[in-house]
Amino acid sequence: FFFKRSWRRRGPGMADVSVVHWKEGVNSFNAGNYQRAISEFQGAAPTKGVLFNLGVTTSKANDHQTAIAHFDSVLSLDSSLGVAYLTRGVCKHTLEQYSAAVKDYDRALETMGGESVVDYAGEGLPFVLTRVDLLFNKALSLKRQGRVHEAADCVKQAKEAVDGRTKSRVAGLDRLMQQLQLPGPGPSKGGSRGAA
Repeated sequence: FFFKRSWRRRGPGMADVSVVHWKEGVNSFNAGNYQRAISEFQGAAPTKGVLFNLGVTTSKANDHQTAIAHFDSVLSLDSSLGVAYLTRGVCKHTLEQYSAAVKDYDRALETMGGESVVDYAGEGLPFVLTRVDLLFNKALSLKRQGRVHEAADCVKQAKEAVDGRTKSRVAGLDRLMQQLQLPGPGPSKGGSRGAA
């Protein structure tokens, strides 16, 4: 997912140059040339779309710490952009900052209010943020922290939130739930399992 257009332009000359950098950045990203894309985006006006694309691109280039800084900048401009919390959370998870990732997933969930889906197409981003995906990612980070009961609760909530748009996630949720299954009590001295 990637912003395909900028939100605002600055002055006549700046807008033209910025748009050229923007377009070249998108083209370079799509061609897999992340270093050139980063350079082009850095030449564009620092809108939230440009900064978001810088975050995504530096993440794809495996520079997750710099990506986090770009997402921080995006969120300083628009603290309601749930997809920026999601992508920053993914970067933090990749860096094994699981507790911080969980906080970002929670913030993204807060931005959704009571909605199960937020579609960013109207803002130029072909991406749909879903409650199911956020809860799945949160469960993964909780699992890595050894917080399996909380992770299992997230998976249960995600399964309850599944609808027609997210039904393809059920198999992944089921696999994660199987990984989270806690071992039951071991055999007692009498050879039977658990309490009756």
